[in-house]
Amino acid sequence: MCFAQETKQLDKQEADKKVEKGINSLEKQLYHPFVENYILNEIKTLRDENRDLKIELHKTLAKKEVEISNNVINYATSTLNNMFYIIAAASSFLVLMGWNSIKDINKKVKNDIDEKISKTISDYEKRLNLFEEDLEKRSKQVVQNQKNIEKTNTIYSLWMRASKESTTLGKIEIYDEILNLSPDDVEALTYKAEAVLKLDEANWALSLANQAIKIDDEFSNAFYQRAKILYDLGQIDSCIEDLEKALELNEQYVEKLKKDKFFFEILEDERFSKLIEKYTAEEVV
Repeated sequence: MCFAQETKQLDKQEADKKVEKGINSLEKQLYHPFVENYILNEIKTLRDENRDLKIELHKTLAKKEVEISNNVINYATSTLNNMFYIIAAASSFLVLMGWNSIKDINKKVKNDIDEKISKTISDYEKRLNLFEEDLEKRSKQVVQNQKNIEKTNTIYSLWMRASKESTTLGKIEIYDEILNLSPDDVEALTYKAEAVLKLDEANWALSLANQAIKIDDEFSNAFYQRAKILYDLGQIDSCIEDLEKALELNEQYVEKLKKDKFFFEILEDERFSKLIEKYTAEEVV
């Protein structure tokens, strides 16, 4: 029994050493706090905008209804008063002129009133139609904002899964899910190109990197990953050009470039060395 306990204790110590060794061998963090913070801020902003839009929509609707009601009542009152004045003036005029046909007067007045009322109703119908169109547009915007929030939440959860996925094929599948939701996501295209390169599929990776750069030619990581792909294909000149473009867009890549094992074989290349010295000197200044 003592021997079994000693054996169990030795196995536990060995397992602890393996875990500690695995942690020490990690080369990069498993999550990206800046990406998480950015996505959470985007979600919060979309929710705030959606809430503010709903409040503004209800306020505008209530205000418009009150304004329309007041305008209709005021206009109807003014119209009736004006009609009475017109009738009184017309009657007096007709009496002075010797016209005694009340039937003719009533008919003319009625026609005038019907014409003005029809015109007023037509004007307010046009205004109500415009208001309804605006309301429908804002309603669609609210629905679209809700869809954007759901889409952002889904993409965020996929990025979290990708950061925890240990296999290259698993990462590629997750990047494909992100691209199905957002086909122009240059970050997903770039990370997928990096993963595909690990499978020795350089031509496929190059196609993905070119697609990312075509969408956004200011995304420095896309040029950096394409430089690695071009180096793998033996196109050193194009590789150096892409590295220079990546450093031009983001000088912080100079430190990563010095430590990237992928480029160790060309550290002695004169063009590569000059590139490192150029941006290292600029960083010091």
